[in-house]
Amino acid sequence: MNENDFYDDLSGALERSWRLLEEAIENPTSPVRTPVLISVGADGVAQGRTVVLRGINRQQRQLQIYTDVRSAKVAQLRAQSICSLVAYQPNPMMQLRLGVDATVNYNNAITYEAWAVMPGPNRCNYLTDPDPGSISVQATDGRPVINAESMPTHAENEIAYSHFAVIVFTINQLEWLYLPRRGHRRARFVWDAAGSLKSDWLIP
Repeated sequence: MNENDFYDDLSGALERSWRLLEEAIENPTSPVRTPVLISVGADGVAQGRTVVLRGINRQQRQLQIYTDVRSAKVAQLRAQSICSLVAYQPNPMMQLRLGVDATVNYNNAITYEAWAVMPGPNRCNYLTDPDPGSISVQATDGRPVINAESMPTHAENEIAYSHFAVIVFTINQLEWLYLPRRGHRRARFVWDAAGSLKSDWLIP
C-alpha cells in the first residue's frame, strides 16, 4: 500500500491499520504479531505483558490470542474486560493503540476449534505444573521433560486442554500513529455499540 493512499486520508489510514494486523497473523516475524496487552490488576495497578496474535476477523473487529486459563491475566480480564493492546512496527514507524473488550473462552466451540488444529508440541505448553506465575526454587519452564517434537499422551492432552483458553478482543477504538520524516500523522477510529464508525485526525 503506497504511503499516498493513507498519509492524508482517514479511510486509507484505517485500511493500513487493518492490513498491519492481518499481515501480523500471516507473518510470524511481524513485530505487530506480539503486541503488549494492558489490563488492570486486582490492586488497580496496570499490568502489561507481550501476547501473540493468533487470529483476526476484520468484519467483527476481533483479534484472538491463546493463553493458560490459570494465568493472572485471565482473572484480570474476567473482572475487568475493558483493556488495551499496543503494537509497534519500526519500518515503517507505525503504532497501533487498540481499545478492546475481552471475552475469555474456555471449554467451548472456540477453544475446541483452535485446539483441533494446534500442533502437538504446542499443546505441551499448557502442561505447566504448578500454575503459571508460581514461585519456583529452580529455573524451569514447568513442563514435563519434553522437546520441540514431543507429543502429549492422551492423558496429557486432556490435562493440557483443561488449561487452554482463547481470549477474543473486540476492537472499539483504534488509534493509528505514523512517524515519517516528512511529518507525523495520527488518527482515531471509534465504533459505537451499533457499529457506527467515527473517524478523526489527531495532533501527533
